[in-house]
Amino acid sequence: MFSRCLLLSFCAVLTTGCTGRGFQPPPPDFTYWQKSGVSVEGVKSSMLACGYANVAGTGGGSIDEKLKHFYCMKDAGFTRKDNLDLCKLGRIGESPVCEGRR
Repeated sequence: MFSRCLLLSFCAVLTTGCTGRGFQPPPPDFTYWQKSGVSVEGVKSSMLACGYANVAGTGGGSIDEKLKHFYCMKDAGFTRKDNLDLCKLGRIGESPVCEGRR
C-alpha cells in the first residue's frame, strides 16, 4: 500500500513538472521595458548603459543603486509594460533618489 501511494505521488509530481505548469522563473527584466522604435537589443544596451549589472535585472547593489538604474531608463523615455514605479512602493519611496518622483 505504501509503495503504491509513493508511486502515485511520484507520478503526480512528474506529470506536473512535464506539463510546464511547475516552477517558472520570472522573465528577465529587459522584457518589461519598452520604447517606441527601440528593438530588444536597444533595450538591452540601454539597460547596460544605465548601470544594470546584467539585462536580467538581477544582481547586487543597494536599493538606491537599483533605483538610479530604474529611473535612468525612465528618464531615457522607456516605460514598463507592467506600469511599475518603484518610488511608489512602500518604504522604497523614502529613498533620497525618489525625491520629486512620488
